[in-house]
Amino acid sequence: MNERTLIVGLDVDDVLLDLVPRWLEEYNEEWDDNLAPHDFTAWDFWKFVKPECGKRVYQFLQPEMYAHVEPIAGAAEFVQEIRDRGHTPRYITACGDPKKLKQHRAFATAKWNALIRHGIAQDGELLLPGRDKSRAPVDMLIDDRVKNITDFRNGMGVLFTQPWNRWYEPECQPWVERADSFTEALALIDFYKKEGPA
Repeated sequence: MNERTLIVGLDVDDVLLDLVPRWLEEYNEEWDDNLAPHDFTAWDFWKFVKPECGKRVYQFLQPEMYAHVEPIAGAAEFVQEIRDRGHTPRYITACGDPKKLKQHRAFATAKWNALIRHGIAQDGELLLPGRDKSRAPVDMLIDDRVKNITDFRNGMGVLFTQPWNRWYEPECQPWVERADSFTEALALIDFYKKEGPA
């Protein structure tokens, strides 16, 4: 097949930016707990916190948090490798409740500023805010949420391994692959460039 350039959709939280450790700092301090990212073995994080906290754990997720969120190690180099291979990175991320426009914009701005500050994104690139990634205008989606990857139908879905998605077996769906590292994700990009649908 002919090689082609790809638009590579990149989830922001816990693929490029290391959100969960910062989120847990806030929760642990407030609720006198000692949870770590590896304690979350499924997506419904509220089920792993103290019962008296429950779904209130999501209240700690605020735009201001992104001023203190660090990048995943190697994220900037990974995205630069995507560019160097001739592909276009596109950042696709949930930004709070889209019905709350002010909050939605604040999350999008905070995430974009963090991506720029850490040398991951560049001016002129696009951040697409939205919860539903099933029809994202990209050829490949790299995300840590199983539902986002299994719902994606525009091309190859790559599940970026985190503790909360280790239970999922990508063999269940032929368009889904798993990447345990940025190196593996780049190998899948190279494969899909050569072997994916024209």
